[in-house]
Amino acid sequence: MAPWTAPPERAAGVWQAFRHAAREVQPLWYGGGAVSLRQESGRWHREGEGVAQYLSLSANGAWAERCRYAAIHDDARRLEERRGLWELQVQEHDVADLSTFDAYVACGLDPAIAVGPHAACQALADALRAEGFRGVLSPAAAFDQPGAVNLTLFGERVEVREHGAMPPPQANRRPDVFVPAVLVADAGSPTRYAMEHTCHPGTRHATFAAWRASR
Repeated sequence: MAPWTAPPERAAGVWQAFRHAAREVQPLWYGGGAVSLRQESGRWHREGEGVAQYLSLSANGAWAERCRYAAIHDDARRLEERRGLWELQVQEHDVADLSTFDAYVACGLDPAIAVGPHAACQALADALRAEGFRGVLSPAAAFDQPGAVNLTLFGERVEVREHGAMPPPQANRRPDVFVPAVLVADAGSPTRYAMEHTCHPGTRHATFAAWRASR
């Protein structure tokens, strides 16, 4: 049985998204059947049960994800980072629109799961995939700023590397598989702003707390 009282709205559109990655690897996950390419568990998937593409709708959101994962709290550690930052053009449909805490409430879901431990989101992802959703928009757990949203795609995608301007969306004949990607920094460090607005595990998510207080 689905965990919601009303299903999420199904969003379709074109999103400009960002992802950080180690310099020697591609920005998206595919070939996940190979043992060497198993993607460790994340908020919206479990290791060994397929893959997910974790994207942020802002560059600072992507850098905050790195700060949270690597426990970066100070400038010395921040400036040691040398990672790629990718801009990606996502064309998708049937994306669950849980982009706000209010959207969770409208579906009868607990909005706290959006920024809490991963297990509840992993179970929700199981239900979303079973209902034919291809991804989910959700408030960012790492980038603690109003309006910060992450886009997670379920399943494998393949980047198409671009070296100039991002192509028009209509040039992509298979957006269900291929995602244009531009490398915007090949040895970058998280911004100080991203670091200063990262919510680390076990700490208070100020944006969620403010939303809850307003209700």
